[in-house]
Formats: sequence, C-alpha cells, structure tokens
Amino acid sequence: MAASKLLIVEDHHALAVAIAAAAERSGLETRLAPSLARARELLQAERFNGLVLDIGLPDGHGLDLVENWQWPDKPEIAVITAHGEIENAIKARKIGIARFLDKPVDFDELQSFFELVAAAAEPDQPAESAPSPPSPFVGAAPSMRPVFRQISHACASDQPVVVCGATGTGRTQVATLIRQSANRGGPFRVLHASAQVTENELRDAVTGSRGGHLIIESVAALPHELQAQLIHTLDTETESAPRLIVTTGEEGLLEHVNEGSFEQELYYRLQILEVSLPPLKERIDDIPAIAACFLGELDSTTHSRIDPEVFDIFTRYDWPGNLRELRNVINFALVTSAGSSRIGIEHIPDHLSGIPAHHAKDDALSHALDCWVDRNLGPETEYKELSAELEGLLLRLLLRRFDGKPSHLAAALSINRSTLRKKLKQAVTDD
Repeated sequence: MAASKLLIVEDHHALAVAIAAAAERSGLETRLAPSLARARELLQAERFNGLVLDIGLPDGHGLDLVENWQWPDKPEIAVITAHGEIENAIKARKIGIARFLDKPVDFDELQSFFELVAAAAEPDQPAESAPSPPSPFVGAAPSMRPVFRQISHACASDQPVVVCGATGTGRTQVATLIRQSANRGGPFRVLHASAQVTENELRDAVTGSRGGHLIIESVAALPHELQAQLIHTLDTETESAPRLIVTTGEEGLLEHVNEGSFEQELYYRLQILEVSLPPLKERIDDIPAIAACFLGELDSTTHSRIDPEVFDIFTRYDWPGNLRELRNVINFALVTSAGSSRIGIEHIPDHLSGIPAHHAKDDALSHALDCWVDRNLGPETEYKELSAELEGLLLRLLLRRFDGKPSHLAAALSINRSTLRKKLKQAVTDD
C-alpha cells in the first residue's frame, strides 16, 4: 500500500524541514511548498492525504488556499500560525479545519495529526466564513490562546455554551460573536437575568428565539423558580428550542450548584461547551493592541496616537474593571485631549497618571515576595530550599500561561525541554 502523502506549505525552511522529518518518521511521504503558488502547482499535479498550512505566506493568506481550491478529495488539514487572532481560528473551523496550532509548534500535537493523515479519514465539509470579531479579542497573550480555541469550537458547534469571566472581560461580546458565527440562523433574543425577571418575560424570550439563539446574561441571577421554568419551557419546545448561550462570573456555574443557588439539572444541560475569559491583568502584552482598537472605534476622525509613556503606565496597572475600564479610559483621554493628535499622560485619569512609570509593578512584587519570605523562612531554612521552592512556583505559574504545555513554555523561554520537564517534575514532588 502506498504511503499517505503530506503537503507542507511553510515559508520558513527550517521549520518545514523539521515538520517533514517528523512526518516521515510517521510513515508519511512529504512535499514542501514555500508559497501558495508552489502549493497550487503541487496540488494540481498530485493527490495529498494531508496538508500542513502556514497562514502568513509571502504571496497570500494560507486559509484562502483551502477556501478557494476545488478539492476532488479534501485532505486532512492542520493550520499553523504565529498570529493568535480569533478570526483566523474561527475561519479555520468554519471551512472544515480541525487542527489550529500556534507557533512555536508542539510536535506532540502534530504527531496525532500525522496519525490522522495516515488513516486517511473522511474530510470535513466547508462552511461559510465568519464575520470579523469584536476588537477586544485581538492580540496573542498566552492566556488567550486557549480562549481562541474555545470560541472557535463554540462557533463551529450547535451546543449550549457557558461564557465565564469577571465583569468587563467581554462576556457579552463573546456570546454575540458565537451567535453571529454559528451555523444556525433564525431569530435571537437577549435576556438580562435578575431577580426582577418575570415568568412571562422568560417564556417570551424562549419562544421568540425558536430555532435560533437565546443569550441569557448572568444566568445564575435567575430565581430558582424561573430556572425550573426554563427547563420546562425548553422541554416543551423540543426540536424548535433555541440554542442557549449564557454568561456567568469567573467562578463558573458549578460553584453556584454547590451553594444550592443553581439548579443541577439546568447546569448539566448548559455545561457542554465553556469559554473562560481571563482578566485583563493576565493579558498585559495585549493592552497596546486592544487600546489601539478602542481608539479606532471611538475616534474615527482625528486619528490620535497614544504616547509610549501612557502605554508604560497602562501595562503597570491592574485593571480591576478589565476591558470595560480600559475602553472608558480611552474615551476619557479622547475627551480631555480635545481633538489633539496625541494622547499623553496629562490626558488620562488622575488615578492612572499618578502611577510611577517604572516602580509600580516592582513595588508590588517586592511586597509580595517579602510576605512570602516571612511565611517560609525558618531558623534552619537554607537558601537552596527557598530558591528551589520559588523556582517551582514560578514554573507552575508560567506553565498555566502556556496552556499546560511544557513544549510551548520551553520554546518561549529557550529552555531545554528535558531540563524543564525535570524541573516541573521536581516542583510537583515538592508540593
């Protein structure tokens, strides 16, 4: 039996060769294409069982190849990109791409894809591309990578979705994006849950969104009797029941179930897909891009620019109000700058402009470290013990930022993977 063939469309030659070597170790026959033009030539001449595709190519966008090519037999496709924009993730899923991988490439994930190609599985069917996402979901902070994947899964599915996050993290925008990008059309309604919602309002929301989508914001605020009514109404609607997209706090719905304030049956109906949004303080690297997007939305005429000193302060602030607070600060700055072409420190609110530009984070870290030393320093404690425990704590925090994948963390920090795994194993043992 002939080996399955894999086309690797990647303009970074070293990476393409590394992927090819790994694929060939899995028994695949490979071809390399550094551009869309060369990929089209190879696709015209040969039949491939699998395709590894970079998005950013010198002569175009990689996803355009998948969307526009006339496939006699569509191969299994894995998309690799250095850019974590959500619109790419959604578009990839909507046109039938099951694998969406970030650079640096996790070869363990690629290995499972190679096995899929070798098995020559049936291809997915293409779908229409999704609309552009709201501006808060730009950037590529490590904490957002799993979020992009979760949202893309939700957009490509027809199952209920729970969107979790603190106030101001963009829960409503995510729910709206999922509704706009879903395969299901039909009507939709938005219900803002509270103790004041009546039974008639709830029933009208469900029946008015038959066959479409019902977004329930802050669903845990629904009184118990209306939670039971929601279950009953959905049961009576059967096949015409709307798809539910609900939002809740960062603690999620299970905590409310455990407290007895949320119906367990309703929880199990809703908790199929979940999108968990991080607070803005865990997306510090994304703040310049997000702020620039808000600036463009709020100011379409003067094209103001934000001074680097302002961004320096922005990245040293904790943002308890998250994206909503950042948007309000940009709006405030536009008003106080009165049409100026630049936004400086003098244009931002006093509680921000008073933050020292180079010491706020250092002071907070120093205080936290001082408290930690007080708790862990004993009469016989050795420096080696403190250092090892502190390193283990740091590695565990970093690992969460990289979606629990040591290979991603090792590549980002330029640490040998074996050394990192050994350190992580020791950190777990010390716990």
